Amino acid sequence: MRLSNMADYAVVVMGAAARHCGGARTSATELASETGIALPTVQKLVSILGKAGLLRSARGLGGGIQLARPAAAIT
Repeated sequence: MRLSNMADYAVVVMGAAARHCGGARTSATELASETGIALPTVQKLVSILGKAGLLRSARGLGGGIQLARPAAAIT
């Protein structure tokens, strides 16, 4: 099966988010540095994955990005 670049990047970003123990919040900047994907691309993917119900994000102090449900429940 062949994936588009954005689909491949989405899998990488979800893997990086899952490595943060699911409950811990992280930032798009941190995900970009961990994965080597450009920050604007990570921000776009976070938006898309959030609308799909896979990631949850919160703004402000104490905000960040986290998985919407446990990693084991995401297929």
